Amino acid sequence: PDWPVPLVNRALCHKLRENWSAVIDDAKKVIAIDSLNLKAHYFLGVALTQTQSFAGAVESLEQALELARETDAGIKEEVWRSLARAKYEKHSREASERAVRRNELLAKLQRLLKDEAAQTLRQMSAGTGSHGAGAIIDQAEILDKESKLLEDIFQGDAKKFHGDGDVPNWCTCQLTLEVFHEPMVTPCGISYEQTTLLEHFRKVGKFDPVTRRPCSAKDIRKNIGLRSAIEN
Repeated sequence: PDWPVPLVNRALCHKLRENWSAVIDDAKKVIAIDSLNLKAHYFLGVALTQTQSFAGAVESLEQALELARETDAGIKEEVWRSLARAKYEKHSREASERAVRRNELLAKLQRLLKDEAAQTLRQMSAGTGSHGAGAIIDQAEILDKESKLLEDIFQGDAKKFHGDGDVPNWCTCQLTLEVFHEPMVTPCGISYEQTTLLEHFRKVGKFDPVTRRPCSAKDIRKNIGLRSAIEN
């Protein structure tokens, strides 16, 4: 069909049945007809996540999230959660692949160090350099120190890329303790999750939850910089 609605509905049925290849096919057909179809981008992103095509999933879900923000669609929070999962899975795969490459390189460099040490010892035995038990021990100590230095360098590289695995405090809302997806900043300079802050105004009172200074919905604004920093 060249009308997106039945294709979107069929993609939803495939999604419920976890027939991910069919979801991908129908979602792509919808996007070819209507490139701004929110549900098609969302279904495609979810299906790509399930099939471990994480880079494509992130791209599709980012497009879906942008469309959801423009239309203020109720599905926005669900899209955000799916995007967060896809980004996490993408990062985990990249981290795993990087760790494999790093360990392979470390092993290769350590082999080269051992080969160099072995060559030096052979030269000593052939009389082309200093020889004796002391020299052999010295060479073994040099090899050990250089191997440990290599390990320290590579461990530092791992920490640089992966850190300790904790989410930084600035990424999380003080009320929900979860990662922001629509951060709003109050006149006091403190950011909160939008839905939670508005609910606080309705149910608790019109004041900043932390400083308790007077504040209402008309006083807050989107923290675009924080949102961009988290998404990137």
